Amino acid sequence: MDSRKYQGPVKTPAEIIQILPEVERKKAFAFINLGDELNCKAQTRYAHSNKYWRCVFSKKKPLRVLFTVECTEEWWRVKAMLSNMEQLKDVCNHCSDRLIDCIKTACDCHQCSDYCKGPKPFTLGQVEYKKCIGCSFYFSDLDDSDQKSLIGLIKEDAKW
Repeated sequence: MDSRKYQGPVKTPAEIIQILPEVERKKAFAFINLGDELNCKAQTRYAHSNKYWRCVFSKKKPLRVLFTVECTEEWWRVKAMLSNMEQLKDVCNHCSDRLIDCIKTACDCHQCSDYCKGPKPFTLGQVEYKKCIGCSFYFSDLDDSDQKSLIGLIKEDAKW
């Protein structure tokens, strides 16, 4: 067996966040529950090159990634695809400036490969944005309000 590919037994999403401190684990667990609530397929793996755990939550029909929980012993974050931002503008109106700033400052799309479908432009505050769907939107150090807002955005995005 090729030892470079073997990662040991497959871990569940709840198992990968066990490395987090208790307070952060409880916050991350809300996203694990969200994956269950949205009936997502969850795939966990250890990203050896980046040295962190990753759990990808995908919608089954149509098949597409909704969000990813990434963590180490020191930090965790959510990578949300939010591929239908134009339809999420009403939900964004209830988000904090900090959350909106994370969306506005995400990577712009530069059509990085032949497989890139390009950006799905959206408008916030009279400005059009063309963000990279592959790089997505990263959110970390969320307070309770921002976490609830992000969960709301992901739930709404899952409907499209």
